[in-house]
Amino acid sequence: MTQPTRLPAFSDPETLVSPPGPYSQVVRVGDLVFVSGQVGVDSDGVLRGDGILEQADQALTNVRLALESQGLGLRHVVKVTIFLAHPDDLEALVPHMDRVFPALFPAGCPASSLVIVQRLVDAALRIEIEAIAHA
Repeated sequence: MTQPTRLPAFSDPETLVSPPGPYSQVVRVGDLVFVSGQVGVDSDGVLRGDGILEQADQALTNVRLALESQGLGLRHVVKVTIFLAHPDDLEALVPHMDRVFPALFPAGCPASSLVIVQRLVDAALRIEIEAIAHA
């Protein structure tokens, strides 16, 4: 007998800025939760700093808030993808993440990819972080 298909659940938590396009901030399919790319903008739409570290911290906060909307936390993250708009930011970002990730993910850091991109949707944005979590 085949298992019933679980339909995806789409959401845009109030703790995050409304998406600027036709997509959902969070999609849950069964035990998997997909968090759309989060940037250094708070729920009021304010860019948190013009430097890489401030924007990275806000993006990670947004990932956490997205997961909390599903009753999950960062401990549920199994994969992150980081998009970096300025290759020179690696010098500051990598040591920062080396310090921050073990504190955010005390049970073990998730699988991760870091991709250098030509630019993000807004030239003021330096980083975007998306995540996949397992409930």
